[in-house]
Amino acid sequence: MIGASAQSYTSSAYTDPNTGIDFQRYVESTQSAGYSWGIALPETPTTDFIGQLVVPLNSSQGWGGVSLGGQMTSSLLIVAWANGQDVVASFREATGYATPGVYSGSAIASPIAKGTFINSTHLSYTFLCSDCIVGNLTTFAASDATYNLGYAVSGTNPIDPTNAATDLTYHSQAFGEYAMMLSNSSSANYDTWAAMASASMAPVASSTGSSGTSSTSQTPSVPSNTGTAGSGSSGVGSSNGISNTAPVSQSTYDVIVVGGGPAGIITAGRLAESGVNVLLVERGGAPIISLGATNSLSWNDSLTPYDLPALGSSLTSMSDVSEFCTDTASTAGCILGGSSTVNAMNFIHPPERDFDDKWPVGWKWSDVSEAASRLYERNPGTTTPSVDGQHYDQAAFNIVSQMLSSNGWTEVNSIESPNSKTKAFSQPAWSILNNKRAGPVRTYLPIAQGLDNFTLKLNTKVTNVIRTGGRITGVLTTASNGTSEIINLNDGGKVVLASGAMSTPRILFNSGIGPADQLQVVQSGTSGVVLPDEADWINLPVGHNMKDHPQYVLQFNSKTNFTAYSYASIPAGPPLADQDLYKAGSGVLTQAVQRLHMWTSDNTAADGVTRYLQGTVSALSNGVVTIKAFLTHGATSTGVLGITPDGKTVVQTAPWVNTPGDRQVIGSFLQWLLDTTSGANSTLSFAGASKNASSLIDSRITGDHWTGTAKMGEDDGRQADGTSVVDLDTKVYGTDNLFVVDASMHPDLPTGNTQAIIMVAAEAAAAKIAAYQVSSSNTTTTSPNAPFGNSTASATLSVASSSLAAATKTPKKPCKSGALPTVGAPKPTGILPSGPFPTVGSMTTLATVVAPTASGSVPASPSEPVGSEGGDDNEPSAVIQQIVGLIMQLIEGLLGNKSS
Repeated sequence: MIGASAQSYTSSAYTDPNTGIDFQRYVESTQSAGYSWGIALPETPTTDFIGQLVVPLNSSQGWGGVSLGGQMTSSLLIVAWANGQDVVASFREATGYATPGVYSGSAIASPIAKGTFINSTHLSYTFLCSDCIVGNLTTFAASDATYNLGYAVSGTNPIDPTNAATDLTYHSQAFGEYAMMLSNSSSANYDTWAAMASASMAPVASSTGSSGTSSTSQTPSVPSNTGTAGSGSSGVGSSNGISNTAPVSQSTYDVIVVGGGPAGIITAGRLAESGVNVLLVERGGAPIISLGATNSLSWNDSLTPYDLPALGSSLTSMSDVSEFCTDTASTAGCILGGSSTVNAMNFIHPPERDFDDKWPVGWKWSDVSEAASRLYERNPGTTTPSVDGQHYDQAAFNIVSQMLSSNGWTEVNSIESPNSKTKAFSQPAWSILNNKRAGPVRTYLPIAQGLDNFTLKLNTKVTNVIRTGGRITGVLTTASNGTSEIINLNDGGKVVLASGAMSTPRILFNSGIGPADQLQVVQSGTSGVVLPDEADWINLPVGHNMKDHPQYVLQFNSKTNFTAYSYASIPAGPPLADQDLYKAGSGVLTQAVQRLHMWTSDNTAADGVTRYLQGTVSALSNGVVTIKAFLTHGATSTGVLGITPDGKTVVQTAPWVNTPGDRQVIGSFLQWLLDTTSGANSTLSFAGASKNASSLIDSRITGDHWTGTAKMGEDDGRQADGTSVVDLDTKVYGTDNLFVVDASMHPDLPTGNTQAIIMVAAEAAAAKIAAYQVSSSNTTTTSPNAPFGNSTASATLSVASSSLAAATKTPKKPCKSGALPTVGAPKPTGILPSGPFPTVGSMTTLATVVAPTASGSVPASPSEPVGSEGGDDNEPSAVIQQIVGLIMQLIEGLLGNKSS
């Protein structure tokens, strides 16, 4: 039997008791506490329908919407929310993954009063929708018998609930797709029901959006699950651009790293370890208690929701979603750690081919393998996060692994065998360490914070770099309180962009670097950004060559009646037995939600390209197995990222399945899944309406694995037919000292999730940037003080104070491609304790974490080396060691210059 609680993802017949209208209705009962969408059509559909949108409310807060084209971009969206006792309705069309703009078509909504009202838990909006069926993927077509629609629900109001054209908050409560049985929606009574509609109005044209109300005693028919939606707010980012005449900070730096995501933390940390003075700027706040976070779990005050592996896939449905960016083209983390703090923790070690196929010379696997080893020493990932060695909640793994094994697939350990990616499956590999989310916030940042030449500045957004021609002199920042400040480089310094594939392009655009059409949008826009003179614009294909993994979310009902783990119970308090296991380092809470990773490949497309496919398996509802299928490495589709007049990045050309080979391969894989689960002996059955994969190909959603928006390569993008934005040192073409280290510069998609390969590439990039010489105004050069190629997590960390580091900078020729600096390492100075890898807690007295002052300025650096108080830095033996260390460094530096 199919599990009794299995969720249906198709519509069913329903008669609304308030209006008497017969709808085909879909009810979402697992996430949203009562979202539903119903539709009624005439016997011969043309352009009109009757719709009913029911949205769950939390203390009168929240909004909900339906996408009539399934995908949330380039589709007609109908959204509704409460403004007091009025229902506000709005037609929208999303051109990207930023907040959708007002729909430009001629659709008209006419409310039906008996079905439009607000009560204490829900709103209901019932209406005649005229000129709303247009086809061409904007909506379903009048001739469609079934169609996949999309939905989104937020637990918070839009920014200005009185304005029908306001920005929407993040859909934190729920989102997804379902099959609408349109052929069952037609009725001979349609004209009678349509006559109940009141005077027509276009919701987007109304200043208040009021569509009429009736007695709040009415109740829409909703599931018995009446849970409450989240009550947090996604917030609105401050203005992202002001003139370059802001106050100037008194502190200057050798390197400014922009963006505290995984690439930024790794690069900043490694450069600080080399001895230069580094500032890491992050627009978000701290994610963990030891760094100042206050949002601890009620049942464990040492943990935030970001820490707990079992909550990794639930963060978008928490009451507070302020950690997500509101000005990017897709979901991104605006918090220290970036997306490595808010993602689902999948940590797929990249196979060698991910670099060997399309990365340029100097970036092949043989060039970056040492960087990968350095990463894995600190952040290895694991397939067995529970210290007792057990895997918990294994129903989905057992079901799907049996299906795969019977079809010739092989179980591997993806960490031990990263190259095995054809008909292979594994226990999930996660970025988890010591029962908590790992990532550079825990595995790199504590070491950097122990250095007195490292400064972390939180809640500060970089608008643009300040440049004269190709020379970058600093960055313009905006603090969370709205104040602006310019932070300058030391002579010969470097700026490194690490804001992610969705935000680094914005900084480049705002700095006069990119295609002329995008720079003209900035120039004439409303963000307040002041560009350099047009003669100084650097014409590079920023935003082009964008890639992403298209994702398909497939639901399968299981003939095994299993009970899914209740992840919704975790924030308030999971079962005590699970809490006790977690305290001992074991149990289901130490795992993320995925239960199996699977991969295969396909080289049958006419272009001869071998394409790879990934599946992640989970069980979030009783009796339901979810498989998320991705087209990954080898995909040839690309898109374009642009910018809006108000400074948000936006997907202008979608990068998914727009080549014949991509469509063929993903179609074949989806059909294999449908055929395999439809056999008589299968323990799974597809929950969707269609068993034909061709109907699913265009229902893809983003994988949020973006790459390539500032692509690296040897073909200078300023030249005819050039496609690259950064060179092989990750330096932006046309600049002297501007670098990009995040996924923007990746020239290709990886086989798995992007998290691990971003970290590997950042390790490699940090070495190249450390070795790169920038000519200063007086022709001297800056170069790294110490190598980091052999540093390990468990080794005693050796650093020098800022005064010593400044004395040991020696000019050096750039090393050969892929080589690390050869200057000798500084000798121990007692700044950090010896022994095991230090924890964040042990670093708190040594860290330099700078929060903006009321004026937005940064306090001056302390005159004494951080951590020297109470230490032995001033003892004679320590001084002698330092002098000896200086002499050795100078000698080794000279030898290093000869060998490079």
